[in-house]
Amino acid sequence: MSDITPAPSPTRQAGPGTIFGIILGNLLPMFGVLFLGWDAGMILILYWVENFIVGAYTLPRILMASGPPPAPGSVIGGTPLAGRIGVALFFIVHYGGFWLGHGVFAFLIAGQITDGHASPTDDGWGFWIAVAAMFVFQGIQFWQSWIQPRAWVNATPGGEMFKPYGRVAVLHLTVLLGAFGLHAIGAPTWTMLLLCVGKMILELGAVAGFKLRDDRPVDRST
Repeated sequence: MSDITPAPSPTRQAGPGTIFGIILGNLLPMFGVLFLGWDAGMILILYWVENFIVGAYTLPRILMASGPPPAPGSVIGGTPLAGRIGVALFFIVHYGGFWLGHGVFAFLIAGQITDGHASPTDDGWGFWIAVAAMFVFQGIQFWQSWIQPRAWVNATPGGEMFKPYGRVAVLHLTVLLGAFGLHAIGAPTWTMLLLCVGKMILELGAVAGFKLRDDRPVDRST
């Protein structure tokens, strides 16, 4: 007698590199507020650049994702290179449009907050050092969560394409609207720290709930 039942769905939480990168990525703007005189406008621009970095690392994930693996007893599976390239091109146009749209709002709001004088060069090299650090942190996450565990074997191009959109939503809801609201009520600059902390909590909550499921049937014969 054969009993086909789904295999347990294993859960893999985000690795320490991902969590460390999220925390450090959000501590950088907090450091800028506390010690470099950054205002809400600078934070908006920095987070907008961070979303570009995330999108840039998503492209190789899409191009490398060769899943889904074949079902048991089948040789049909995977995504051909042409399909991956197609998804990557669509991602560039679609995500790029979202990113540019958010950039327009970010710079408009930053200009209002700082009377039109918000500039990444206002604090010398501090802003660009923060950008470089974010690029390195994202690279560490890319290695630890993608290259090292060979995650592309089971990943699908479509699944990888949609992952960074959550970060765009976080930027839009917690930072753009929050910064504009704080400015509208005349809140002091240090209150931007609350937005940085809120964004970090949301991102940590998102990766804490990340699961990898494997619902392929298991043949249990008696």
